[in-house]
Parts: sequence; structure tokens; C-alpha cells
Amino acid sequence: MDLEEKNTLFKVRKTSIEMLSDRGITIPPDEIITFEQFCIKYDNNNMDIYIDDTIKNIKYYVHFHNEIKNFSKADLKNIMSKVISKYEDENINLILILKEKENSAISKELTKDIYDKVEVFLRKNMVFNITQHSFVPRHILLSTEEEKKVVTKYFTTKSKLPKISKNDPVAKYYGLKPDQVCKIIRKSPEVGESIYYRLVK
Repeated sequence: MDLEEKNTLFKVRKTSIEMLSDRGITIPPDEIITFEQFCIKYDNNNMDIYIDDTIKNIKYYVHFHNEIKNFSKADLKNIMSKVISKYEDENINLILILKEKENSAISKELTKDIYDKVEVFLRKNMVFNITQHSFVPRHILLSTEEEKKVVTKYFTTKSKLPKISKNDPVAKYYGLKPDQVCKIIRKSPEVGESIYYRLVK
């Protein structure tokens, strides 16, 4: 069972690294590790990931919650407080990998502004990178200038664009935020490449 647990978490960690890379974050070479190296981290209870992208001036901390007890509001507050204190940065992005879905109290707590840099993913949804599935189209976040070009081209307004939920699995993967616009590229043998635009809500 221990080996199975390690194997699952190794895959989850790999997907987490790929996710940050797909968000444009520079991944330090020492974070690309083998299963054997991961096992050492696991045995030392040292699986969390900290990345400071000095070029983009953004920090990410990925926390793996592996305790038997359910994740609580106290856990949320304690982890956030410890991470902010350790890295002396209130704007650090915190990604929580949970074993079970958070309860309603946690979901409500996460709607508060102080947690706007916190993201929650379930372990089971991170074992495989969904963006690598053949049926998942490519999503690209547009810049403000690119957004303006799209609405001008289609004689519309940003608010009238079709919507995509911020809780959509792919939107979550890329860390898309409300009011951002993404370009979706679908490919098919029949029509080739089709492009859609969605406003995140």
C-alpha cells in the first residue's frame, strides 16, 4: 500500500509541475526528480514544492495534505500563515492538493478575499494531466490587447462572449480568473482547426 501511495503522489507531483510550467512558470531543474528521489522526499515528509520565478516575479507553494483527518478551516489558516511567514510574501500563490473534497465550510471560507491566491485540487484529479488527453482542446489565455482585438474583430463586447466557468477543470489547471478571456483551439480530422473564445466567469 505504501508503494501504491508513493506512486500515486509521484504522478500528482509530476502533474503539478507540468501545470505550473504550462502557466509559464520557470521550473528549477532540481524540481524535475525521479521516482527514487521522490520516495526520499516522501519518507522525510518533504513533498511540498516551492518555486520562486524571479523573472515573472511570482511565487508558488504546492502543499500536499496527506493527513488522515479531513482538511479543516484551522488547517487552511495554519498552512497559509506558515507559508506567508516563511517566505515573507503575502502574495505567494498557494496550491493545496487534498485527498478528499473540501467541506462546505472550507468552500465558503475560500470565497473570502484573503484567500484569492489559494487554489484547491483533489489528488484523484491530478494523477493524470487532463490537458494531455486527446479530446481536450488547447486553451490559451489572452492578453488585454489580444482581448481588444477579438471583440473588435467580431463586433461584440467582452461581456457578450460565450462563458467558461472558473471551476472548469481546464480553466482551473491554467489558473484562469474571472473576467479573463481564453482562446480555445479544437482540432478534428473533418474540419481541421476551429477557434473559439470564452470569457471566464
